[in-house]
Formats: sequence, C-alpha cells, structure tokens
Amino acid sequence: MRFLSFLFILSFFCKTSLADESILALGDTEYGQHLAGECVTCHKANTSKGIPSINGYDKDVFVTLMLAYKNKEMENQVMQMIAGRLDNEQIASLALYFNKIK
Repeated sequence: MRFLSFLFILSFFCKTSLADESILALGDTEYGQHLAGECVTCHKANTSKGIPSINGYDKDVFVTLMLAYKNKEMENQVMQMIAGRLDNEQIASLALYFNKIK
C-alpha cells in the first residue's frame, strides 16, 4: 500500500512539473509580496502550532502544493478554500516571493 502511495505522489509531481514552469512564468515577486499578508497570518517563521513556515520554499514545490489544494487533491479545508480563490498568476507570484524569503 505504501508503495502505491509513493508511486501516486511521484507521478503527481512529475506530471505537474512542466505545468509549474509555465505557471511560474506568470509570476511577479512584488505582486507576491503584496498578496503574502494573508499567508503569513498563519505561516509565521516561528510557529509551534504545526503550521509550517513557507519562507524559502522551493517555488516548484509551492506551486505543486497550491495546485493540489486548489484541485482538492490534498486535504485541508482551509488551504483548499484559500488556494481555490487564487489564479495561476497569484500562485506563481506567491511562490516566487516566498522562495526569496529566508
């Protein structure tokens, strides 16, 4: 069962990586900074509530995860709602911005 789960995750990331490149081309770091206010409300650099910091996130991973939440392929109602409101340009802009933050 774990092997099948691993294969699903691997195939999901392989499929989306080419799409991520075209989505990332839409992004603008300054726009991402403008949009980031809602994200940092929960995703603080030092949080102890199990919510990960997204500072320094790999931009491809960020896009892949946000698309998975948007398409309800990953479970988290809050993230599904937030990602569902974002278009590809906004996702790309956030990915570029958070990738720059260390």
